[in-house]
Amino acid sequence: MVSVNLFRRLAFLTALFAYLQIALGGVVRVTGSGLGCPDWPLCHGRPYPAADIHSIIEYSHGTVGSITGLLVVVTVLYSLTFLKRRPLVTGLAFASLAAIAVEGAVGGVVVVRELAPWLVLVHLGLAMIILGLLIAVVVMSLPESSGVGLGRFRGLAALGAAATYVLLLTGSTVVASGADESCHSWPLCGGGLSPDFAGGNAFTMLHRGAVLLIGLLIVYVLVSALREPSLSWIAVATLVVFALQVAVGAGAALTNSALFNGLHVAIATLVWSSMLSIALITLPRADRVSSLSRLSAEKRPA
Repeated sequence: MVSVNLFRRLAFLTALFAYLQIALGGVVRVTGSGLGCPDWPLCHGRPYPAADIHSIIEYSHGTVGSITGLLVVVTVLYSLTFLKRRPLVTGLAFASLAAIAVEGAVGGVVVVRELAPWLVLVHLGLAMIILGLLIAVVVMSLPESSGVGLGRFRGLAALGAAATYVLLLTGSTVVASGADESCHSWPLCGGGLSPDFAGGNAFTMLHRGAVLLIGLLIVYVLVSALREPSLSWIAVATLVVFALQVAVGAGAALTNSALFNGLHVAIATLVWSSMLSIALITLPRADRVSSLSRLSAEKRPA
């Protein structure tokens, strides 16, 4: 029997590797290394990468992805110990395994189709869903809790998490369309102070408009979370990370630097992870056995 604490550590490690996989995926994109190993799991016919930076980056990305897949399988198997106590945890773990199988298939098609823009968008969207499912496994396996905040705040937190995911997709649309190559001003594409919707800049303007609107929602959710003692620390940390993300986004737009572009994806993923974690922590967690016992006690005549 696997201890609950060991399972939680395993689930956290799996989510961490999923995050690293996404961050490395961002490095692959900004360095143009997507075809560094076009015949993965080999690399130009060899089981190891050549002494070439693009091959090394892409091979590292694939290797971390393989480790993540293995950790997901182990997490799924160990989650069966939760099947009777909290079937939701087991269900989430199995869902992540199914999603990672689909993601692997899409990743292969991305390489075969030589990085078709719409497939790159789907690839990142699925990666974020996988990470979200793994984070849900971690949070929903935590000790029993009646949840945090009232129903209104829980709904607000869920809306904030969903909106953050949409924001990520708009950013991915900018990358997939190549619009990030044409707009090198901030905050607007028309020299910084006037809007420009010509060509690919329309996608960039869409994303920056989403950053403004959804960003206000994110800040509102996080400020509201400060009133909850169990959420205050993660709310403060997320506010700092979100501010850093805006600054890095501006740097990426103005310089088109690979460093800023890579950090932009990595930090955006942290914001998504934090917003989803807040939404999940607000939900009640109870062992099925405990719930049934309480229900029986309530029905027992006085």
